[in-house]
Amino acid sequence: MPVLFAKRRAGAPVLVCEGGVGGLATVTLPLSWTDRGFAAASHRLSVEALLVLDTLITAIVDLRSAKDQNLV
Repeated sequence: MPVLFAKRRAGAPVLVCEGGVGGLATVTLPLSWTDRGFAAASHRLSVEALLVLDTLITAIVDLRSAKDQNLV
């Protein structure tokens, strides 16, 4: 199915393709439904990303605790 153009719909990338009855209409497909999107990762988060997330959460909790104790 030939791709006519790409655009965003509701913030997500979609492809507008030639298709439909006798090629007279177009078909809009989410990019994730096609073979043109990014390859799926074998895991959702890396160890490095989880460590950064842990550091961020700890900092937020510590700041909130300090505010609750009127230390900030």
